[in-house]
Amino acid sequence: MDGENKRVVKNAAWMAVFQAANYVIPILLIPYISRILGVDSFGKVTYMQTIAQYATFFINFGFEYTSTRAIAVNRDNPEKLRSIFWGTIYAKMLLTVVSLLVFIPYSYNNSQSTAEFVMYAAAWMINIGWWLYPSWYFQGVEKINIMSVANFLIKAAGAVLVVICVREEKDSVNYLASFSFSYIAGGLITIIYCVRKEGMGRGSVTADTVKTLLGDSLPVFLASVFSSITQAYAITYLGSGHATEHDLGIYSGAFKLVFAAVAMCNLPISMAIFPKVAREYEKDREGGIRYFYKTLKIVVLIAFCFSVGMYVFSPLAVTLLLGDKFEESTELLRYYSICPLLCTTSLYLTVQGLYAVQRQKYATIVEAIALVVCIVSTIFLNEQFGVRGAVWAFDLTVLTEIVLSFSVILMMNRKK
Repeated sequence: MDGENKRVVKNAAWMAVFQAANYVIPILLIPYISRILGVDSFGKVTYMQTIAQYATFFINFGFEYTSTRAIAVNRDNPEKLRSIFWGTIYAKMLLTVVSLLVFIPYSYNNSQSTAEFVMYAAAWMINIGWWLYPSWYFQGVEKINIMSVANFLIKAAGAVLVVICVREEKDSVNYLASFSFSYIAGGLITIIYCVRKEGMGRGSVTADTVKTLLGDSLPVFLASVFSSITQAYAITYLGSGHATEHDLGIYSGAFKLVFAAVAMCNLPISMAIFPKVAREYEKDREGGIRYFYKTLKIVVLIAFCFSVGMYVFSPLAVTLLLGDKFEESTELLRYYSICPLLCTTSLYLTVQGLYAVQRQKYATIVEAIALVVCIVSTIFLNEQFGVRGAVWAFDLTVLTEIVLSFSVILMMNRKK
């Protein structure tokens, strides 16, 4: 391998560490939390985390791709880097304020008690950390090791807080607040690190810079938010009164496990390769296309192995991680086992196939169609088959994304 490919492999390895912290640590907490909170409360906190996650989608606004790409292209220009860095921070601050103004009345109207309102607030506070945490910067300059270490410490601190503060079912709010506080602390520390060690002291940022960053990110945001809503829609739909608290808890258990596996599979691959693909397209479009198809085969093979492993070990995973009370989650997890293959392929086609060549508008159309499929199929299949139908609806939705994305890529390459 040449030096460039070695760096890609190294970054992929560090991204695996990043995702291990991001998902394995919370998974290790699941046996503790699921047994203390029980099925019903576990479902409730998962629902509140999902609602708070909509604010996260809005605050991130596609910067994980657009700011990453801008930094990767301009990483040898310190003045431009500072402008992009602080422009992104200011843009995310604006989005954080807007999300809070929407979230407060929503959570107040949907809370049946003051305690529930406090739980919603504790769940939302993690978004302050997402505003501050500059993962997009570290990805762009390809210092994935720093981001991985920071993320591990954030998650580890949150896990320690959970073990200390969550001792009985009524401590649900402490569970939600623990990771929020650790993310806020991590965001502050990494910002200080970037200023002192990376030379990201205050740069010249104008309103036009922020406006440009938001404008460039809008198509990616729309595609990303459509995709994220698709992923979270079933929890939102079931938690809004279309399932019992028990069924919501059973579904939430399977949901937590499968998307931990999905993220462990696809994000290390996608985020480590993305800067490389963006530069290949920037230098030579034909070379970028060849690199895309070569890596696609490897990605699909890895994802297939994840899916097979999930199907085979579903009973063991539910027993060890969730406990006997979640036995019904095993069937749902097996229905979900194809998701690592489907989701990784879909994300790769979108990020590497469309975002990297700045054809975000096609991704937006694909994700919008997929979201419509998700909503319609979830409502229909859930009415017919219960929570199993919600799983099948998601599988159908991601398959739709794959077919549409690959069709667009083939047509684009044929025109070239």
